[in-house]
Amino acid sequence: MRLICLLICMPVLLFGQRVKDNSLNSEWRFAADPVKVGEKEHWQDTSFAFGSFDKVQVPHCFSTDPRYFFYTGTAWYFKQFEKVAAGDEHVYLRFDAVFYKSKVWLNGVLVGTHEGGYTPFEFDVTDLLKAKNTLAVQVDNSWDTTTIPGAKTYAPYSSAAQRQVFPWINYGGITRPVHLISKPAIHISNTKIVATPDGNVRVKALIRNSGNAVASVKVNVNVLKYKFSSREVKVAAKAETIVEVSGTVPASEINLWSPDAPNLYTAVVSCNKDTVQSRIGFRKVELSGTKLLLNGEAIKMGGCNRPLDYPGYGSMDPQEVLEKDLGMIKSGGMELSRISHYPVSTALLDWADEHGLLIIEEAGNWQMTGRQMNDTGMRRKYQSQLREMMERDWNHPCVIAYSVGNEFQSQTEEGKSWVRDMSAYVKTLDDTRLITFASMLLGREELKKGEDEASQYVDFVSANIYGNHLKVLQHIHQLYPDKPVYISEFGIRTDAVKSEEERIAHLKKAMEDFRQCDYLIGASVWTFNDYFSRFPGTNPNGYRPWGLVEPDRSPRGMYIAWQEEFAPATIELVDKKIRITARKDFPAYTMKGYRLTCNGTSYTLNTLHPGESMLIDVPLAGGTANVTLIKPGGYTIMQKTLK
Repeated sequence: MRLICLLICMPVLLFGQRVKDNSLNSEWRFAADPVKVGEKEHWQDTSFAFGSFDKVQVPHCFSTDPRYFFYTGTAWYFKQFEKVAAGDEHVYLRFDAVFYKSKVWLNGVLVGTHEGGYTPFEFDVTDLLKAKNTLAVQVDNSWDTTTIPGAKTYAPYSSAAQRQVFPWINYGGITRPVHLISKPAIHISNTKIVATPDGNVRVKALIRNSGNAVASVKVNVNVLKYKFSSREVKVAAKAETIVEVSGTVPASEINLWSPDAPNLYTAVVSCNKDTVQSRIGFRKVELSGTKLLLNGEAIKMGGCNRPLDYPGYGSMDPQEVLEKDLGMIKSGGMELSRISHYPVSTALLDWADEHGLLIIEEAGNWQMTGRQMNDTGMRRKYQSQLREMMERDWNHPCVIAYSVGNEFQSQTEEGKSWVRDMSAYVKTLDDTRLITFASMLLGREELKKGEDEASQYVDFVSANIYGNHLKVLQHIHQLYPDKPVYISEFGIRTDAVKSEEERIAHLKKAMEDFRQCDYLIGASVWTFNDYFSRFPGTNPNGYRPWGLVEPDRSPRGMYIAWQEEFAPATIELVDKKIRITARKDFPAYTMKGYRLTCNGTSYTLNTLHPGESMLIDVPLAGGTANVTLIKPGGYTIMQKTLK
C-alpha cells in the first residue's frame, strides 16, 4: 500500500519500454534569464515570440557553452510540436532529467514542477494537447543550503570557504532526453520484478486507471515461454492498485546473471491493452558474516567512482562517451563500484546489465550538516529523490545496494538518526537490496564501539580512506567485527606526488594493506576520471586531477598499474611455463571462461577458484613471454611481459 501512496501523486513516473514513444529531442530554443524576467514578461505564454533565441540540441547542457560557462541561475527552453495521434490513449510528457529545478508549461498552462537533477518525471498532458503545441520549460541550476546536493549550513567543523562552494559543477539544462508517450487509460505505471536463482519470479505491477469509471483488469506475466497464472482485479476511477503475480521458470532453462556471465531475459507484463517489457537477471546477492555472496559464491572486487563530467558535454552522457568509459572500467577490473554520488543514467545501468558491472547506487546527501539532516523538509526532499531513483532502477540486476549518503557527520545523533530512518525507508520500497553509506570518520580513535557511529544500521560498512589504510581497516573491523567492509573511496591526486611512479607506489602499498583484510569485499578508486569542480583545492584549470585517466580519457600510468592490481589472477614464469593463479586475497572470485594469450597463441583457462593455479607449457621466444589475460566478453584486463 505504501507504494500506491508514493506513486499516486503528480508528477507520475514512467517505467518500462513503451512502443508509442515520440521523441522531443533535437532542436529547441534557449535563453538565459539572469535577472528572472521570464515569468513576469510571460515567456510561458503561447503568444511569446522566442524565435530569436538560440537554437540548441536537446539533451543540452548550457554550462558547456562558453557564454554561460559556470552560469548559475534561471534559463528557458522552448519547443513547438504537432499533436501526436493518440486516439483514446493518454499522453504523458516525460523528462529523463532536468538540472536542477524545473517548471513546465504546455500551451501556456503550468503542468507541473520538479526538483532534483538526476531522476525522471512526467505529467499527463492529454487534455492540453492541440494541433500545434508550444512547450516552455524554465530551468534553475542554483544550489543553496536547501537543495540536494547543495551548500552546507553553518557547522563548526567546516570552513566558510567549504560551505559556500560545491563539490562538483552544477551543470544546468535539460541534460537527458524528453519524450511524449502514449498509454492506454488503463496502464501499467510501474513494475517491480525479483528473479532468483531457483527460477522463481515475483512481479508487483502498479496498475493505473486514468478513466472515469471502475475498470476490471487482468494482469498476465510471461517469462521465456512460460505464462504465469493471471490475476484479475477491479481498479477504481482515477486510482491505482498493486497486482502481484508470481511463477517459476525451471532452473534448468536459465543461466544466472553475474559480471562474467551477464545473462538477461525478458519479462513481459500485460494489462488489458498495455504491455511493458523489462529485462531481468536471475541472481541473488546476500551477506554471510563478513562475506559478500553472489549466487552463493564469495566475491571481492575492485571498483571506481566516475564523476559525470566530459569536455564539451558536461553532465550529459552521450552513448559514445558512456561506452568508452564503461569499456575502460570493465577492462580495468573495476566491477563493483559506488559509481557516483547521484543517480546515474538509465543507459549506464543498461550497459552494466548487459556487460556485467555491480553497482551501488547513491542519491544525494553529500556532506549534509546535522541541521540539514534534522530538517523535515530536507528529509522529505531527499526521500523523494531517493524514491525516484529506486523506482526507476530496481529491476536492473546490476544494482545490488543503495547508499544513503556520503561523508556526513555519522558519529553525531543527527547522523545516526539519518541512517537509521533512511535505511528503514529504503526497506519499505525495496527490501531485496543491501544498504550502506560512505563514512569518512571510521578511523577516529574516539570511536570505541559500533554504537558510536551510524554504520551500525547498515548491511555493510563503506569507508572513504585516504592513507593509513591498514590501520583504519583494522579499526573498522574492531568496531564492526560481523560486517563486511567496502572501501568506497581511496586514491591520490596526480599533483600530490612528484611523479606517476610515486603515485603507482602509493597504490601498490594500499593494495598490500587491502590484501591483509579478509573482511574487505571491495575497493572503489577515487576517481576514474578528472572532473571540474569549484571546491577548495581545485586547480586553476578547473579540474581536480584524481583520475586514472585524463579528462579526454587518455590513460595515465595508474590506469595500467590498476589493471594488474585489480585483476583476479597473478601470472608468472616458472621453469619456462606460465603459471596462472586465481587470487584468494583481493580481488578474489571464481574465474570461469577466461583466456590467456602468449606470444600470439590463445589458451583457454580452466575454471579457477580463489587460490587455484594452472600451468601452461608455452613456446618462449628467446625466453620472453608476452601475455594477455582476457575475461569473458573479450575484455583485456592484464598485459605484461615475463622473462
